[in-house]
Amino acid sequence: MLLGRNSAEWIVGVAAAALTLTLAHPAMAQSATITAYFRDPTLVGYVYPGPANAVFQIPVTASVGGTCGFTTAPNANLFHANIDTTGWSDQVPFTVECTAPWRIAVSSQNGALKNAATVAAGYQNKAPYTVSLNVSSDGGTVTAACPVAEIDQAVGSSPCSFKGTAAPTAGLVIPRSFGLAGSYIQVAAPAYAGPDLLVSGTYNDTLVVTISPAS
Repeated sequence: MLLGRNSAEWIVGVAAAALTLTLAHPAMAQSATITAYFRDPTLVGYVYPGPANAVFQIPVTASVGGTCGFTTAPNANLFHANIDTTGWSDQVPFTVECTAPWRIAVSSQNGALKNAATVAAGYQNKAPYTVSLNVSSDGGTVTAACPVAEIDQAVGSSPCSFKGTAAPTAGLVIPRSFGLAGSYIQVAAPAYAGPDLLVSGTYNDTLVVTISPAS
């Protein structure tokens, strides 16, 4: 299984021209003329027409974009024999370093465990199973589960919350999660129960797991 980073105050004694300084989003700087008046200590009680100092403000803003990646990526090859008579389950752990909310999505190559053989009436070459997510985050554990048929890469719309390829607006939303243990993908199924008989041979599927910063 292939699972794939203020305002500053200056005192001046002259008229201040318009000035804008920004590191991210534009901010309006003070633009009016500012005049300060010298205080003559010999003029007791004189009411000056303006302030003793001139001040202009420069708003300084910045932003840090989120990053997201696998520290330990899910990468495993899973095998189970006799799926027609025996239930099976596997967990594939992974760890992410996502500095902001992020998304995870999973797609299935075949939408089932599939055998390449051509089948006759009464026989079946696809075996269903369930894909579950258990993801650790700063906000707690996020869980979700879907039948693998709902994350088939060939399927368009799907009720599964994590179907497809993760993008800022696609996939299951997870709160910030940086180096937290305990996340895993689980694949499982009971013994195949029909409606038809499974043809003999090897069955396979490939899951592709993607993560992305959320918008």
